[in-house]
Amino acid sequence: MRHATLLALVFAASGPALADEPAGVHRQKVGKMELLSLQDGGIQLPVSLLKGIEVDKAKSLVGGKEALDTAINAFLVRMPDKTVLVDTGTGGDGKGPTGYLMERLKTAGVDPAKIDLILITHFHFDHTGGLIKADGSRAFPNAVVRAAQAEHDAWLGENAQVPDMMKDKVPALKAALAPYQAAGAYKPFGPKDDLGKGIRAMSSHGHTGGHTSYAFSVEGKEIWIVGDIIHFSDVQFAQPKVAVVFDSDPDDAISTRRNFFKKASKSGVLIGATHLPFPGLVKVKAKGDGFMATFVK
Repeated sequence: MRHATLLALVFAASGPALADEPAGVHRQKVGKMELLSLQDGGIQLPVSLLKGIEVDKAKSLVGGKEALDTAINAFLVRMPDKTVLVDTGTGGDGKGPTGYLMERLKTAGVDPAKIDLILITHFHFDHTGGLIKADGSRAFPNAVVRAAQAEHDAWLGENAQVPDMMKDKVPALKAALAPYQAAGAYKPFGPKDDLGKGIRAMSSHGHTGGHTSYAFSVEGKEIWIVGDIIHFSDVQFAQPKVAVVFDSDPDDAISTRRNFFKKASKSGVLIGATHLPFPGLVKVKAKGDGFMATFVK
């Protein structure tokens, strides 16, 4: 119950952590790809959500704050032959701290009807809520929605094991997916399934049982969108062994974070993550037992 209460407080926090950049849209060219960071809004994350570190130590790493303003970012990748959206924010009308995705798309000149593919990193509601409009219809009428079969099974399968703190979110998840299922436009994928030219799913479980990151590559240039493998940048880059209370398997989440950042450190790939400061883009380098982050401004 403590975790459920904390999560409720997080998403009820007032005051959006909106970026200074006008309209919460950032464009980044990566070879022949265009990457758009779209800020759905912001929440406050209390440092007490961290596991594996004393609260006082965590507070010292974040300037003595009890909670941090934290972005919710979605990412749109324009590839030569398709337009792909990764995650969809919380949904809503954009009148509170979150729910600005559709406004961001409009500002960026992106017609939701021209998005071909939506890739979901995991089924937490700040990643899936924007799939539908207020009337329950598809917000992206021509897109196919894809998520890992492991994530689908963990939430909606016959032997689903949804954490107690998330069970009240299942009806909203079902509602978000329903119109796509009815149209044959929701297609969970397995480890060997093809997502399209230049797109690769990368298992990154730990935060949830089927959490998945995505790599986009064209002519040797690559982008990784990694969802929620990190939440507190001021803490978890330097100390990747620190987890958060809503990681379904903290040990797996820690292992995933270390492995991904180690590979990214060697390759120099550009990473996009949901809860990094807007525009949510970073490159990492190994430093001691952790990593040093260089943020895109």
